[in-house]
Amino acid sequence: MEHMKYEPNTVKAWAGNSQWKACLADIARYRTLGHCGWEADWALATLILYRLQKMVRNRRRRWLWAPVELILRIINHFFMMVTQIRIHPEAEIGPGLLLPHVGSIRVHGYTKIGADCVIMQTCTIGVGPQPGGATIGDHVFIGCQSSIIGAVTIGDRATVSANSLVISNVPTGTTAIGVPARILPELPRKI
Repeated sequence: MEHMKYEPNTVKAWAGNSQWKACLADIARYRTLGHCGWEADWALATLILYRLQKMVRNRRRRWLWAPVELILRIINHFFMMVTQIRIHPEAEIGPGLLLPHVGSIRVHGYTKIGADCVIMQTCTIGVGPQPGGATIGDHVFIGCQSSIIGAVTIGDRATVSANSLVISNVPTGTTAIGVPARILPELPRKI
């Protein structure tokens, strides 16, 4: 089987709504960046487990898949203990997500994350005082120890810098920095 060549700008259209294709895109992105792929990358394994849970949850005759769902939940809890990464199976995550490091990442179930995003270690994307979760666009970089709280929107190609607390919307192509996050003018991206 030939490996998929990862293309950040076309991965969303290629994967569509298929969790299987999204999983292949995740693996291709890890391989493109020199990660080992299947062998020992716990963050990738956690992401693959999320995709499997999503596939099982979206099946018809869900009661037939209940034993598989239970096994995946047990494996998920083991992975949470090892990696400290908790991606709720109800979250909507686009293809090509990169989690370069393990370590305390929480993604709430109401969250929507676009294609080709990066979430560094020790991040929380969760609910806040308003109902609903964050909506994160495509090609977004979320720096380590950042928190995105509440029903906020992060625009495409935005950057949330390290140690930032985002409690309001971040426009497309801008950088959010600080506690609470301020918006810097658009900066050219090298990624």
